[in-house]
Amino acid sequence: MPRAFPTFCLFILASTLALAQQPAPAPGSDANAWVRFGIASGVKGDLEAAIADFNEAIKIDPKCASAYQCRGHARSLQNKLDEAIADYNQAIEIDPKQQDAYYDRGVARAQKGDFDGALADFSSAIGLNAKYTSAYYNRGHVKYFTGDLDGAVVDLNQAITLDPNPPFSYFIRGLARLAKEDREGAGSDFQQSAINGYADAAFWVWIVKTEDGDRGVARSNLTDLMSKPQLFKPDDWPMQIGNFLLEKITQDQLMAKAKEDTSNQDRLCDAWFYSGMAKRFSGDTKGALDCFQQAIATGSKVSEVYVEAQREANRLQKP
Repeated sequence: MPRAFPTFCLFILASTLALAQQPAPAPGSDANAWVRFGIASGVKGDLEAAIADFNEAIKIDPKCASAYQCRGHARSLQNKLDEAIADYNQAIEIDPKQQDAYYDRGVARAQKGDFDGALADFSSAIGLNAKYTSAYYNRGHVKYFTGDLDGAVVDLNQAITLDPNPPFSYFIRGLARLAKEDREGAGSDFQQSAINGYADAAFWVWIVKTEDGDRGVARSNLTDLMSKPQLFKPDDWPMQIGNFLLEKITQDQLMAKAKEDTSNQDRLCDAWFYSGMAKRFSGDTKGALDCFQQAIATGSKVSEVYVEAQREANRLQKP
């Protein structure tokens, strides 16, 4: 799934050949020269060197907001979220108009499960830049997690208006629409998300079509999408889920694949959720409920299937 609120990466956005070959600042250079050099280090993938460069910039100018913001970004990429947030706080204190610092702090807060803080930050970023596509997407994503489905759809509509190509906006809007019982709109969004390059959306096309009783169409559609090498690669995790839904591997085999990466609870949550959907569609309500409860027990609270497992479990437990 689109884990942990996708963020733009300034090191990728800035990755021109000229910047990647940025020469080291000469003695006595100003802080901005070290920031540029730090970004160049990030372009090369050396986050530790980038952080050292941003440290140098801060030594020269403790009020260099961009150095704190960039260092926070590098720390976020290292998953050092508390340190990153501290840097974003400092950048915003120095320059309250640092829209990217608000945005990046919102991403970090969302990754930590601080949805209220994330919503406030994405709103601040949008207040400074009304065309901040990623901020609309991530604010809509957070609203989906908090249950504000109407608000999520509004924000995701705006993100898609500003940039109709990224697949995640369609995918999350599809989930919000499905939760609102707009099955036609959800199915269209999942299909568009898959076409735009997000493999997991194919499973939700399968879910919608299977639930509508089109089992043959659901299977054919998923088989077709899984044949596209730009979407599915043989050894990737999405291929394992797809093979399970097409009954090419068993639930036990899917679980075994999920447990190969012991550091990734999201995969285990995926495995239990899709096992639950397969059981529900086969008429095994008790087995489905058990699987959904197992998905919830993984604690993967910033995974979409965690939210959907809760939704499914609540539906099955209604009198």
